[in-house]
Amino acid sequence: MNLHASAVSDRFVPLHALVWRPEPGSNANLRSWTLERPRPPLASPAQQRTLLAADWLADVGSAAREALVESLQPSTVKAGEQILHQGAQATAWHGVASGAVRLNSVSASGRQLSTALVAPGEWFGEGVAGDLPEACSAHAHVDSVVVSLRADALRRLTAHHADLRHALLRWSSARQSAWMHAVLEAASAPLSQRLAACLLDLGQRFGQPQDEGFRVALPLTQTDLAQLVATSRQRLNQGMQDLRRIRVLDTQDGLLNVLSTEVLQRRAGLFG
Repeated sequence: MNLHASAVSDRFVPLHALVWRPEPGSNANLRSWTLERPRPPLASPAQQRTLLAADWLADVGSAAREALVESLQPSTVKAGEQILHQGAQATAWHGVASGAVRLNSVSASGRQLSTALVAPGEWFGEGVAGDLPEACSAHAHVDSVVVSLRADALRRLTAHHADLRHALLRWSSARQSAWMHAVLEAASAPLSQRLAACLLDLGQRFGQPQDEGFRVALPLTQTDLAQLVATSRQRLNQGMQDLRRIRVLDTQDGLLNVLSTEVLQRRAGLFG
């Protein structure tokens, strides 16, 4: 039996708080053990279910799912806390277990845009898969629990689980298609249509059904919305006034209340 203590990074950790763990790949006859600090608690069972319910994981087997969960490092981030820095080298892939994360990018001219709001069960930071710099910054929009999968763990998992590797490739491809669609829509669709589509998307991912519509259970300022639909606050305010005038939108209590999903779908051009 071989014993190692090299994995202990903090020499001030009390001895009673350290645990011996078998090294991966060692067999029962010649077991190697490593002294480690205890692992941080994983996301709660409910949060794990949220993460694993993502559509892109639908065809991933139980062995890969279990290995993925075991490799995740959860952390609690306060509203406004920065998670990623645009242009920094990507070191991990992240998932939202609860709360919401806002992705921001700054153009060459210095203009800042909110490119997306990441909901529970969704993932971000895909630059790590290609060893690329982060394409955008990320901040916690509200108090959130975020899980991280470091680059070395991602490489190990995808090397041992082909189903997870293929699912990640499909997810990345779908992500690129969604970005391209968003760029084309911002360049060609009128503001009324973009705003309606944005509200429907927020309702699908953060909404609470009510009567014939829904409430977006997430605090959003006019600046947040303006950046999401790539417009100014002045033009956004005009678009929201139009929706209030036709009794589709109400903003009582600082939250967005959509009074008719059907009318909003028409405004978004989803059907005639």
